[in-house]
Amino acid sequence: MKQRFLITILVIAMFSGCKKFLNVDPLDSLSGNNFWKTRQDAETYTREVYRLFREGVAIRTGMILVGDLRCAPVAYGAYPPRGDFNLLSSNSIRTLVNTPRIQGDINTYWQVHGAWDVISDWTPIYKVVQAANVLYEKAPDVAEADQSMSAELIRKYQAEAVFMRCLSYFFMIRLFGDVPYYTNAYNDVPLPRTKDVEVAKACIAELEAHRNDLPWTYEDPANRAVRAMRGSAIALEMDLNMWLAGIDEANKKMYYEETDRLGDELTASNAYKLLPMENIAQVFAGRSEEGLFEVPQNVNYGDVLGNIRRTFTGAVLHYPYIQLNQNSTKSELTYTDGYLKKLYPEEANDLRKKYWFDNNIYNEDGTMQCFKFFNLALGENNTTASLSNYFIIFRYAGALLLQAEALANLEEGSQKAEALLNQVRTRAGADLYSAGTDKNLPDAIFYERSKELMGEGHYYYDLVRSRKIYNPDYCYRPISYGNFVQGAWLWPISEKALVNNPHMTLNNYWR
Repeated sequence: MKQRFLITILVIAMFSGCKKFLNVDPLDSLSGNNFWKTRQDAETYTREVYRLFREGVAIRTGMILVGDLRCAPVAYGAYPPRGDFNLLSSNSIRTLVNTPRIQGDINTYWQVHGAWDVISDWTPIYKVVQAANVLYEKAPDVAEADQSMSAELIRKYQAEAVFMRCLSYFFMIRLFGDVPYYTNAYNDVPLPRTKDVEVAKACIAELEAHRNDLPWTYEDPANRAVRAMRGSAIALEMDLNMWLAGIDEANKKMYYEETDRLGDELTASNAYKLLPMENIAQVFAGRSEEGLFEVPQNVNYGDVLGNIRRTFTGAVLHYPYIQLNQNSTKSELTYTDGYLKKLYPEEANDLRKKYWFDNNIYNEDGTMQCFKFFNLALGENNTTASLSNYFIIFRYAGALLLQAEALANLEEGSQKAEALLNQVRTRAGADLYSAGTDKNLPDAIFYERSKELMGEGHYYYDLVRSRKIYNPDYCYRPISYGNFVQGAWLWPISEKALVNNPHMTLNNYWR
């Protein structure tokens, strides 16, 4: 505990009193005088990098929830009203981030819980980048004082640093587009924004150079999926390539081919698998063989109870499973416009309807509940423990569907794409896709991702990178093409980024 406190203080110190944008002065405590002496120092610091990501991205903001609700067919279903859901679904982001909490005004009560404005401040994510940069540079120093710090172990720590840095940039380019990119440990100059295409390419190059220094999995199952594995890096590369296919269309065929290659490598490892549907709760409880990377949460440390309104689970459950709204029998979020009937037709076979939803699945009045991330096995009297499911960033089912999507966009890839799609459908006990009866394979894969990954933060970004975001045939709350090209799909950047940085620009659409 003392070491964790020390590391926290060190990282906070790196970002306090900065006179320039992302200015980090070299500190004696980070240069090797008082730290980086033992293998345990490196291990403790590495864990702090993960903790910073957990705090800055998953736990304290609604950043992951944005991916499920923005431009989605959702509305609030319970009282008090969740106006933030309506604003997210209608892409009214300026109102969302600028609406203050007004004491006694029930129509703004959600703002204190959503804290959507904090997403605009990218400092917490850059703390992860900075900490990862320091880890990459300083890990080799430990070998001078601690002989147990082998060259192989140094490379592993550096590969973990690269993964966390690239994951942070991936989250940022999806939110903000162009972002400042740097990898030096102690940046001391104000930086302009780097084109998102270049950031994504740089991250792929880094991951390619370092991912083989990560293990496929860990001997200690406590580290599985919550620490970077080789499969984590491959999944991130796949997502980066598919993002590039959307924003660098001239080269999209190359990115699709790379996604396919990476998917084959992931499958050939035999390190990961789809868990049977009857064991699907283990996936979301964390550290399963299906997990590729995830963020842990634990109610014993107050993670859930203090932030439940920033999670998908908190939105789609009600009393007696979650007691947020004075024992309300309606969830705070409801799907509208017949969306769940489209994903899960009443006549279609699909065990996800049984395992993830209650009998009110098609109701649009807030009575529908989704138990995907809630451990029903613990019973109604253990609701706090039932909420300890993890934030899933990447898992094997998502990677299979991403590879299938890439293949469906290649002339020769249809048969292989169909097989990958049906792997996921077979696990779900769902009706199999057949080209003989369903002529639109890309659509089938798109909707399969919408079903399988619901609540995991992918829906909106799938719409954006596929350019379905301005097509009303796919997007229930479309952004017009004109507004899209002007940046309506981006998230506003806080004006704090302009302080002492003459090179910085904001996202003009939201100014």
